[in-house]
Amino acid sequence: MTSRSDVVSNPFTADLIRRKAAFLSRSAGFTRSEEEDLRQEMALFLMTKQQLFDAGRGSVEAFVTSVVTSWIGMEVRRRKSRKRRDGLRAFSLDSAFPGARGESDSLSGLIGDEDGRRRTGRSAIPHEEGVDIRDEWNAVEALLTARERALLRDVVNHGLSGTAQKRRIPRRRIAAMLAAIRERVIKSRAGRSPFA
Repeated sequence: MTSRSDVVSNPFTADLIRRKAAFLSRSAGFTRSEEEDLRQEMALFLMTKQQLFDAGRGSVEAFVTSVVTSWIGMEVRRRKSRKRRDGLRAFSLDSAFPGARGESDSLSGLIGDEDGRRRTGRSAIPHEEGVDIRDEWNAVEALLTARERALLRDVVNHGLSGTAQKRRIPRRRIAAMLAAIRERVIKSRAGRSPFA
């Protein structure tokens, strides 16, 4: 029978925290230099929750895994949440701002429909501009091999880290491949396109 004090000192706990911190420190939004801090924060969170462990209800391994996974989820959400970031200045759409004629207007009155569509990604590209972009894309796509197209599709869908994990190659190699593609496209399109 395992006591509550054994939860933190269990060898499984140390190994799990080490592995999870190493994985998390290599994830997007984290840096490798944070690995030791992540270990300490996981261990501290586990210490605060160890009194909840009941040997009659489950194993130490299950409890530790649950607590550490819970902490990871909270930390990832905290880092991704824009509302909790320092320096974010939020304005109410009902707050008053000086208008063009010296009158007070609400922020919602200053923001037009086009701004709203642009912000939400629903703004329409003018037909002529869309044709130009499509022509340029077709010219660039003709320069790419099938493997390069697949690589670009993966980077768009999964990001640099996700593509590296999916293909099981280092991010540096993916970045080098992208740089080579970019350089080749720029050289071939030099002088022909306003997008180069």
